[in-house]
Amino acid sequence: MRKLIVIRIVHTPSDMGSMQESLVREGVSKMGRQRWEENQRRIERFWSDVEQEVTAQGLDMEKVRIYQDGLPCAGDLGKRIVEETAAKGSRNYGIIKNLMDRGATIEATESPDLLRREYGYIKAIVDAKSDSDRQKAAAEYDAASAGLLAERDAFIAHSIDSTLKEGETGLLFIGASHNVVSRLARDIDVKCLD
Repeated sequence: MRKLIVIRIVHTPSDMGSMQESLVREGVSKMGRQRWEENQRRIERFWSDVEQEVTAQGLDMEKVRIYQDGLPCAGDLGKRIVEETAAKGSRNYGIIKNLMDRGATIEATESPDLLRREYGYIKAIVDAKSDSDRQKAAAEYDAASAGLLAERDAFIAHSIDSTLKEGETGLLFIGASHNVVSRLARDIDVKCLD
């Protein structure tokens, strides 16, 4: 039997690569420093809980494949991305790095082309020079986001189906807006950690 454990994630600024500083500034601007810092503490507690729940599963790491929202690479490049992002403070990637250090395998989860398209929309919002430009960019993203998300979810489901072998367990770290589970092959037993 193939098994998949779905872990709903909360993205943090350290997960956002080159847009980290812009997103932090925008978050502090909208929420205020005190509320933003409290939110970051809640997110840290969330990740501590996730780490405990994953550990409690008692998985044989040699039979675990990891699928990460936003990660289009496996092998050495995937491992390097995980290590570098973990080193920048990402709790999500820190957990994945620890699992890989214990024998789990990272898989290419996403389509690079679809990720580049989404990145372009988000970058246009973040880099907008005026409120009207920001609103226009946000409207363009809103118009495209549902279709883009559906394409990403279909790609992720296919990635899981084509790499998860009989007797293995996958860990899917995925944002709450995704709907991958409904697209998975019927022979995959799914458990959600919520």
